[in-house]
Amino acid sequence: MSRHKGDRTVSVDQDMSFVKPEERQSSVSQIISDLRKKNGWTLAEMSKRTGVSISSLSKIENGQSQPAYSVLTRLASGLDVDFAELVGAEAPKQRCVGAARTISRAGEGKKLSNDMGLYELLSTELAAKLLQPMVIEVNPRVSGHPAPQSAHSGEEFVYVLEGDVIFEMDPYAPTLMSTGDSVYFDAAQTHSFYAVGPKTGRILSICSADTVDLLTKNLDKK
Repeated sequence: MSRHKGDRTVSVDQDMSFVKPEERQSSVSQIISDLRKKNGWTLAEMSKRTGVSISSLSKIENGQSQPAYSVLTRLASGLDVDFAELVGAEAPKQRCVGAARTISRAGEGKKLSNDMGLYELLSTELAAKLLQPMVIEVNPRVSGHPAPQSAHSGEEFVYVLEGDVIFEMDPYAPTLMSTGDSVYFDAAQTHSFYAVGPKTGRILSICSADTVDLLTKNLDKK
């Protein structure tokens, strides 16, 4: 998996799960397409803003791939779009200030999927949150293939809700986690989760919403 280093933008295709070409464009693809056209940006300019490679942006915009969480955070940060809106949730109704609150009913979170599994994003009604809670149905690792990996700035807490899950993080050895186990870690380190098949596992993941990529957050905004 590659990252944005200095002035060099490299591919993040390994963060993505490819979908059938005939499927409709995702909300993410539509939003970045609309933003690019509205602002008159080229793919190269959008790549500079987000740290996502030109080829990856092209595939997302054309509905040929679904970006992983780490890519979504780069897009939201670089394009100055609220994370919830980027993934197609209703526009947040209020900012998380003062006595703000939101209740997420069971099964009603915004869902998206990639190689790691099916994500259910919670509390998307609030903008400018310090935390992004998610329930993830984690897929088993595909035999003969590396586990899908992620890395994003900020911190992350994971609690295993159901099943057995392998947690991998550089530079540690893979760790088996069972129902009730939890881990708190530096999300900037390359990490991955996958279920001990054949069944999926379920985890609660809470990421610090300040997932602005430290390598791109100071780019000039037009």
